[in-house]
Amino acid sequence: MHFNHLIPTGFIRLDRLRSIAGFDLRTPMWLGKAMHIGALGCFCLVLAACDQEKPEHPPKNYALLATDMHVSVAQHHMVLPFIALGDYRRRQSFSLNRARDKANYTDALGKLVSDSSHSEKPKSFDRLSVEFGPYGWDDNDMQQRQICSMLTQKWAQAACDNPWSVVLQSLPQRIELVDLGRLKVESLESRIPRCAKNSLLRRALPARDGEAIMICELEISGGKPATYYVAVVRIEGELGAAWSVSRGSQSGESVEAMTVREGEAIVAFVQYGLGPHEDFVRLYDILCKLRKPGSRPGVDHLDCGDTHRR
Repeated sequence: MHFNHLIPTGFIRLDRLRSIAGFDLRTPMWLGKAMHIGALGCFCLVLAACDQEKPEHPPKNYALLATDMHVSVAQHHMVLPFIALGDYRRRQSFSLNRARDKANYTDALGKLVSDSSHSEKPKSFDRLSVEFGPYGWDDNDMQQRQICSMLTQKWAQAACDNPWSVVLQSLPQRIELVDLGRLKVESLESRIPRCAKNSLLRRALPARDGEAIMICELEISGGKPATYYVAVVRIEGELGAAWSVSRGSQSGESVEAMTVREGEAIVAFVQYGLGPHEDFVRLYDILCKLRKPGSRPGVDHLDCGDTHRR
């Protein structure tokens, strides 16, 4: 818990503290001073207590972050590094018993890694979140770049230390791999792209393999109406992906065009990047044609025939 964003830099006015504490501004002077001191003391105690509640940052297990996870969605075997599973590598605790919560998380994580370590028997999921990013970049941990050499898949290596890689310039930042036969687009779980209750747009799930459709407006808190949407692509059979798309792209790309382009990129990524036998050459060629408009070349790495910046 932090109050820094509520406090002006440098000092706090005592009359403001009195107002925060709920005191009447007409309090007699002698009593007001006592209240000032009491309020300031209580406020400091609160700040001290909040400082003790800072989240823990245990040393990272880089080998774990780079571990290959064998998973299955809609009976499709896929392989991806643990660091791409954002929902599992970030522990969020709202429990008052932190020690017990940490122990439970450690046990669950160990079981997840164990169950996903067998290529002949991948762990089955109805849905699985996948995040794309420069996995080796962390401003708070300069040592994290060492995982780049540990990753086994070429698409993950390409994105690991290059924020301008073709992988990151063609795919959404996050997708949900889903079993379309079990997909609930009005789920109460906020991390799943879900339809707004009053969405004016309502469409059925795509029927053909490779088809991508905006099916509804996205449920969000705040933001302009009819700006964010839930997009779904049918990859193959009942295997699909759900993600969010938005209007008002700085590149000038329409939300309809974005849905189709990113849908094609997702299908290619799953088929040639996540399979037990990666075909990065073919994936690279397809993604080069599907980069978002206005994509720029990297500083040190060049993709898709880019030339150095002048």
